[in-house]
Amino acid sequence: MEQNTLQILSQNIFFYLTGHTTKGLLVKKHVENLSSHGDFSFPNTLKSWHEYVKLETDVGENVSLMNYLRKDIAELIEESKKWMLPVKSAKEDKGRIYLYLERSIAIRVGIPEGLKYNELISRRLAEKSANVCCDSECGDKDLTSLRLKYLHNVVRNICSLNMCKSEISNIIVTTKSSSKSDNIRIILCGVVLNAKTGSKETTITADDFIRLRQNEMTLIAQHKYGVRVSTDEKWRDFINHLGESAVAFEMLQIRPNSAVKINFDTSSAGSSKGASFVLYNCARLETIIRTFNSRVSEGSYPPLPSLEDTDFSLLTQEDEWCLVFNFILGFPLMLENCVDVSEKSCEFRPHQICSFLCSMVRVFSQYYRRVRILTEPRKHLLPVMFARIHMLQVLNDTLKTCLKILNIKSVSQIERSGQGCPEPATLYEERHVAKLVCKGRYKWEEVASAYPSGGEVAMARRDWPAEPSPNAADKSRSALLGRASRLA
Repeated sequence: MEQNTLQILSQNIFFYLTGHTTKGLLVKKHVENLSSHGDFSFPNTLKSWHEYVKLETDVGENVSLMNYLRKDIAELIEESKKWMLPVKSAKEDKGRIYLYLERSIAIRVGIPEGLKYNELISRRLAEKSANVCCDSECGDKDLTSLRLKYLHNVVRNICSLNMCKSEISNIIVTTKSSSKSDNIRIILCGVVLNAKTGSKETTITADDFIRLRQNEMTLIAQHKYGVRVSTDEKWRDFINHLGESAVAFEMLQIRPNSAVKINFDTSSAGSSKGASFVLYNCARLETIIRTFNSRVSEGSYPPLPSLEDTDFSLLTQEDEWCLVFNFILGFPLMLENCVDVSEKSCEFRPHQICSFLCSMVRVFSQYYRRVRILTEPRKHLLPVMFARIHMLQVLNDTLKTCLKILNIKSVSQIERSGQGCPEPATLYEERHVAKLVCKGRYKWEEVASAYPSGGEVAMARRDWPAEPSPNAADKSRSALLGRASRLA
């Protein structure tokens, strides 16, 4: 793959310190505590850099790297103004230099770059030119064979992304550790174990396991959204897809050559939570963007301005920086780390994509709860909303690209395939409308037709007395708001 912006920044720092263009691990990108520990850091000790810095014989043990090079933090910041991602500030603490990027510039660079990168990945996935085979002697009904099928598809996708590297070819994915060949690279797929017995699972078939996870996803949906999933055809089809996706995610989130331990007890803590959390947040993103576009069509909002006419300096929330830095700018770097091919080894790490998705939706979910994204169409609120919509569009594309690499359908793909999914209001707007009804802003009859049976508004209408006393009204309001809070 082509070099990405964060890679180039790391190399710029490395070259400034050593004069070498070699890729090194000494310049570290951070993924958490960005406000306190900065975005990048490097050790300020000569010992750490001895391979790259020529040392004089009379150098004292306590001399720092920067002092030895006769450079200081101010010079580094000044030099970085020539880079695509300049450094705003830096500090030294406990033998390390911590660098803080100029966030507004990085966001302005990262969002259009993320848009182009997702388009590039989609084109390469469509070509599927990689030569990756699956062991034909494996079965097709047991769980280990199901994992083998999932892994084969993902390895082929990852190879397609790196097709410019000629050494990635003639790969076979197998469960047999004894498989060897001079001309073929072997990717070993670990077996699926029963978590209780610790032995390979052979009694539960792939279809049985998918149904088990579909049932679990149904319970999660009923608990979270309060809908009657079993009687709503759209929800039922949607949940069936989520169950299949949960199985794929569960099989792929462990390192390929390691065994996967499956808990088949649905009364235990749900093993599908990772996949469901990713896909429900995928639905949230889709709904926010769809709702915005719908309001533009209705004339409630003006059209979204171009990237060039959007003020990304308004994205000042810490979660917004984390989303852009780690999951938009950081996406190419993560994909590059998913494959490591040399003359002696061949390793694929699709589990890192699963971890990336889980981290992304965890931050987005936190951001979604804290920030009201779709605001009133007031002139002073529109610029920041436009910046956020652009950011979330790229984030949504990134999430869907990751799912595509994992061969898992996104919410929009389910809709296009005709499998159906819940109305957007069920996932995003209904809690707001229900609260407004309680406050007297709307009447039940005015909103009932817009929402599906079994949703929050319908459940609240069922419980609301025809002529509520003050106490009954308060009690029903509390019950409704309690249910509505589960949608957040």
